[in-house]
Amino acid sequence: YNEYKSYLRMSGKASLRIIESLEKARIEGDWSSVSQYAEQLPREYSTLRFVSLGECLLEQRGLDRQVERSNSLLLARDYISKALQTREQESQHYKEAILLQAKTFYIQGKFKNCIETFNKVNMEHMRKESLSFNVTKALADAFVYRGMALEHLKDYNNTSFKDVIAEVIACYEAAGDLGLELLHSISKSTLKLTISGVLELALIRSVLLQLSHGMVDEGVYRLRKILQLCDIPGSEQLRLSLALTLGQVLVQGIPERQWTPTVQSRDTVTACDTLTKRGRHTPTQKKYESVFCPCNKVEEAILVLLISQALLYKDGVVSFHQDDKVEHEKTKKQVHRLLNMMVVLMSKYGQYRHLVDALEKVLKFSHDDHHICVQFGLALVASGQTVRGAAALEKCLFRNADAPVALVLAKTYINKLNRFDDAIKLCEKYLTDEQTPTYLKAKLHFLQGVAEAAICRIYRLTLKNQQHSKSSIANLFKAYSIDPRCPRVLYHLALRLAAMGEIKKSIRFVHKALDNPGVCEMVDCSHLLVLLLSAQKRHEEALDMTLLTLLNYPGNLNLLITKVHLQKLINGSSKALLTSKEVLLPLLEKYSAGAGEMPEPVRLPYSDEWTGGKFQLTQWSDRVSTHTTASYTGSNMGTVQAESICESIDSVILGDQNNWGFQAEVWFTIADVFISLDMLPDAQKCIDEIKTLFPLSHLVSYMSGRIREKEGMKEEAEQQYVNAVTLSPRHIPSLVALGRLQLEMGKELLAEHNLSEASKLGTAVYQACFYLGQLYQKQGSHDKASEYFMASIRFESSSPIRPYSVLKWTV
Repeated sequence: YNEYKSYLRMSGKASLRIIESLEKARIEGDWSSVSQYAEQLPREYSTLRFVSLGECLLEQRGLDRQVERSNSLLLARDYISKALQTREQESQHYKEAILLQAKTFYIQGKFKNCIETFNKVNMEHMRKESLSFNVTKALADAFVYRGMALEHLKDYNNTSFKDVIAEVIACYEAAGDLGLELLHSISKSTLKLTISGVLELALIRSVLLQLSHGMVDEGVYRLRKILQLCDIPGSEQLRLSLALTLGQVLVQGIPERQWTPTVQSRDTVTACDTLTKRGRHTPTQKKYESVFCPCNKVEEAILVLLISQALLYKDGVVSFHQDDKVEHEKTKKQVHRLLNMMVVLMSKYGQYRHLVDALEKVLKFSHDDHHICVQFGLALVASGQTVRGAAALEKCLFRNADAPVALVLAKTYINKLNRFDDAIKLCEKYLTDEQTPTYLKAKLHFLQGVAEAAICRIYRLTLKNQQHSKSSIANLFKAYSIDPRCPRVLYHLALRLAAMGEIKKSIRFVHKALDNPGVCEMVDCSHLLVLLLSAQKRHEEALDMTLLTLLNYPGNLNLLITKVHLQKLINGSSKALLTSKEVLLPLLEKYSAGAGEMPEPVRLPYSDEWTGGKFQLTQWSDRVSTHTTASYTGSNMGTVQAESICESIDSVILGDQNNWGFQAEVWFTIADVFISLDMLPDAQKCIDEIKTLFPLSHLVSYMSGRIREKEGMKEEAEQQYVNAVTLSPRHIPSLVALGRLQLEMGKELLAEHNLSEASKLGTAVYQACFYLGQLYQKQGSHDKASEYFMASIRFESSSPIRPYSVLKWTV
């Protein structure tokens, strides 16, 4: 633009003003003004006039679909032909007309003619000349169209495919370099340059071709350099596109072993390194006092995505007005692209809280977008904000029926919120929908069966229990009929049959599950088989199976605790004490410093489940202790109130609290072994260790009562049992122990009440039935006594060494 002034001062002032306005309009892309100014040019500037009119029609055709369907291409060709008839072959505008003519051939699909026309002009020689701004821009566009034409004609001129790709990349790089020169030259003036989609394509396409043909280092290096050189005002959209491309390459296209540091020296020199050697404009990189250099691929990917996020939030179009519809859709696509990469990267490394923060900001661009809302709900659930996540997923389902989202929400209801009735209703709703695919119906039947089985664990020996038990088995069998090889379905079906006393059937399904093991179900199926063998009184086989499973899962605490109980029964308490030390020592070594990953949570045998499942407290929790949320099961069994508290607690703290639950269970098991060996001082030390973690747990009172009873202090033992029952009215061992002790103390009325309450809490409480039989025999009610003795024998013959509730029941 400035180069014209020395030449144009020789003309009249009117012509000077028109040409200045015309060039300014061409630079800024104001094509309506370009056509007006071009018509006003005098006859001696006919080449510039026809070139401007032809370029105007071509650019308008690319911007407006209405113009695209008109005869604008024919008119543009006529103007360009008239420009070429002036025979000013040495002028820049004449060469620009040739480049525009080749562009028209590309638009018409005449790729060979396009290449032949470009060959009429020595484009590489033109790059070294001192060209005006608009001619330089036309030359940059020409390199892009030449590269695209060569891609369509990969066998052009009988050249090998590899050479053609190299030439195509060289064309795109040349176009990108010229575009960067234009950006840096215009940044020094007050004019506004709009980078065309063609130049943006050149900057990105060259990198993609390099990556797709194995030149990973060259592609990533060029992207980094371009991003550094584009750090100028007015290039935000270009930087956003480049940053998104680099982020996608880092996240999805480069293995960790192939990543090279940004500061690593390179032997290869790309076009970006020689920008200052060509042309009059010299783009320079900004100097900063301190620069952050990522030390690995993840750091660089996160940094690039955060840069993209900042650029998108700064320049994204939030308005939903009809006039901004095109720009808003463009922003929406960029949001989707950024979001998908952030989900892939942050989910891989468990950074769900940061993902939630990013999605909350994204929602202002696309609050009505189903995909983004679903991702937001999933991120909330994964970050521990289960209540908010479930609400977000419910809104998604309210707007659009989506069976996969319904599956996730049903799992959240079951695993996190204990809203089993809501899970059942949701599954029934989508099971009756004819549009739900068959494979999803199998999963819906499975989730409904698991939810109803969970309700059976709450409502014991009631009519509601019987109804849900039948429905649970029916749904699990339906899921099995649709997908007979799914290990999760087989495991939960076997678990439910075992809870109903169908031991043989349960063993058959466990064997089928072990024939088709899943990633997470293998140890659970093996553990279930161990308990089933113990229920059949095949304790030696159960112990052998336990030892075999521990070879593959040596750190599974739940299985080790089962091993302690089996050895205590088979080999005596002394052998069990050695195994207890095996359980304790690795736990203390691994988690005393708070390091390492947490193992699978231990499901303890006596869950404190309240009516309706609304306030399910954990084994080591109580209603008044400050450690209510510090449970071994984490968010799986927390109360609704505790759930909202957990949402604000850092995950590291929750990990330490889970560690407390693991240690407490181990101390509990060792204390039980010490009591059986009459080593009461050692047992008390174990209970003291538990007190430091959960001072008001009902199990602390229960074990203290057992110690006091062994010491002969029956009144103090009774008070401890009463404390345990007060803290947990549904704790069966405390009720049985209290009833037995009161029976020995002659308090028959209280004993009958407590033992009757215990017998109502499950079908396998053979201890309560046995002591009730003793009570009625002592009272002379021999018929009742014999009835309870028979029930005790029947229940004991199918009772496992540990309750089935210690196994995994979630999905």
